[in-house]
Amino acid sequence: MGKSDDIDWLEQNENGWLPLSLPSTIGHETFVSGDLTGHRLNVRYFRDPTEVSVIAKAVFGPGTQGPPGHAHGGSMAALLDETLGVAAWVQGHRAVAADLGVRFRNMLPLGSRCLVHARVVAVEGRKISIEGALSNDQGILFAEATALFVVLDPAKFGKLAEDASRVFGPAGTSPG
Repeated sequence: MGKSDDIDWLEQNENGWLPLSLPSTIGHETFVSGDLTGHRLNVRYFRDPTEVSVIAKAVFGPGTQGPPGHAHGGSMAALLDETLGVAAWVQGHRAVAADLGVRFRNMLPLGSRCLVHARVVAVEGRKISIEGALSNDQGILFAEATALFVVLDPAKFGKLAEDASRVFGPAGTSPG
């Protein structure tokens, strides 16, 4: 599989998923999805309206290497963290991670086409509980994560909060 095949796969809408156009302050300026060269991670986000969840499609490039030929666990954790955060923001919660637990299940070969499924599982005041799983497109599980995100004052996010409200809707709302 070549790079153009990977891009085609990343762009495909599957199972009725809706592509998410992240604000540039998320999509182009972050450690995870801001690498437009694909050297580290090449990521696209989607929303599954039937399950009210977020799906990231990602390809782990050579810049994610840890053990020879495999993705570094930190790159896997970073993708999980960002995808879980996107799941919170899509639900209208302007939140950041306070606690992230990752369980690694299998080593992830470089160049793998992967999916992260993330969903909000509970909301208690300012606390948002989210879970997610990282697998390849054949269903092999590489890592699972649980996280506690905490809603912050929108003023702390500056332009990002404004951009996110235009894309995801106002904070505290849950898009249809």
